[in-house]
Amino acid sequence: MNQNVKAQTLSWWKELFPLAVVSMVLYYLMLTWSPLVGIVVMLPMVVIGYLFGATPFWWMLIGLVPLSVNTEIFMDSAVGMYLPTEPLLLGFLILSLLYFIKHPIERKYVNHPISRLVMLYYGWMFISVFFSSHFLVSLKSFTAHMWYVVPVLYLGSRLLKKKNKRLQFLHLYIAGFAVVLFYTFIRLWIHGFPVKASQWLMQPFVKDHTLLGAILGLVMPYLYLRSFSVESTVTKRFLWMGLAGLSTAVLIYTHSRAALLSLAAAGVIYLFVRFRVRFRVLVAAGLMILGLVIWNQDTLIEKLSANQSESSGELVENIESISNISSDASNLERINRWNSAIEMWKVRPLFGWGPGTYQFEYAPFQNSADLTIISTNIGDVGNAHSEFLGTLAESGTPAFILFLLLVVVTLGTAYRRVLKLRGRDRLVLLGALLGLVAYFTHGVLNNFLNSDKVSVLVWGFSAIIILYDVEKRKV
Repeated sequence: MNQNVKAQTLSWWKELFPLAVVSMVLYYLMLTWSPLVGIVVMLPMVVIGYLFGATPFWWMLIGLVPLSVNTEIFMDSAVGMYLPTEPLLLGFLILSLLYFIKHPIERKYVNHPISRLVMLYYGWMFISVFFSSHFLVSLKSFTAHMWYVVPVLYLGSRLLKKKNKRLQFLHLYIAGFAVVLFYTFIRLWIHGFPVKASQWLMQPFVKDHTLLGAILGLVMPYLYLRSFSVESTVTKRFLWMGLAGLSTAVLIYTHSRAALLSLAAAGVIYLFVRFRVRFRVLVAAGLMILGLVIWNQDTLIEKLSANQSESSGELVENIESISNISSDASNLERINRWNSAIEMWKVRPLFGWGPGTYQFEYAPFQNSADLTIISTNIGDVGNAHSEFLGTLAESGTPAFILFLLLVVVTLGTAYRRVLKLRGRDRLVLLGALLGLVAYFTHGVLNNFLNSDKVSVLVWGFSAIIILYDVEKRKV
């Protein structure tokens, strides 16, 4: 058994090491010469991958995603992209479409409710492109979504079919992300754990602390589950504990309040799973709480307005400031963006303004009473600060409803299935469930599905959930 594992590992490294070297050379050329080098290289990669198989390329891509660099951070380039992963993902989008012609996706996977909702959601988004106020911007935005969804969610239906490959997916991503965590923590330490500078010290790997917080929300549940798993050896548990502790330290010292809130939500869902509460009970309780919030919204707003806690370097004050809607500029600007998104939706309720257009259109929809010290009258930067309201403004009511359904069905499928699993399968699926709970909670306050670092995990976790559900239905 051990010999087979060693032989498989050796074979795996023989395949990946040359590809890693090639990717590093490509990476260097993109940074020093032109990002278009990546596009040129992708053409032969598509041909070679189609003829001889692209599995090693795919696994290399998963490990490289956490280490990708946004060229907009440090280069004055006409083409903004994440290097080296976005050219690779574009190549895989083409390769996947060619591959599916000869090897169609299994019908049970395509017909799964999650898969159908993904197709309906992106189908409507594609339609909204043709009603966009900026057609080329929307077409590019939609294509970018596709090079995350198709290679990860649908090609993943084959590459993640074996259960050990699902572990490999998680571990490869975490291995790359561990480098980012060490890098960020060391820079925080060198700078004396500053408050303001902590928002950008994770560059060039991650744009800012909010994106880093979203990634931490996706991976930290799995890190903690592995830390306390009785199936792992003592040595491995100490390793996982070290990574969990490092991620917690980075989370605290980068002061991402949305990440703290999202992980708290994941913790609550973990307790529900632990006590085996049924999903229908969970939904009923959620609807009841939502009803109470709506019924008492005036009282709640009055109490929230009395909160004067500002975000700071103190953990307790940082948590308390989450609900400060009276003086915290970040929270007030978020409300400004939300109100602008709703006003945009009122003008174009069916098709929206087009994918990726919010930042170009929201300025005239700002109410003067909502403006803050960090608002801009030009309105040419930023987004809706909400995955849900951003969808509503850019692709209209149908897309918003489909996205809500997709979130509920995905989480519901994972929740019901995890209650029936045991052992390592339960651990992997529970990690995916809690990671998505954290992300979609975070998605109320920010939107990062246009980032490779987030999208690869979101759609990878979704593929894992579908595969576990399909397998259980066969039994």
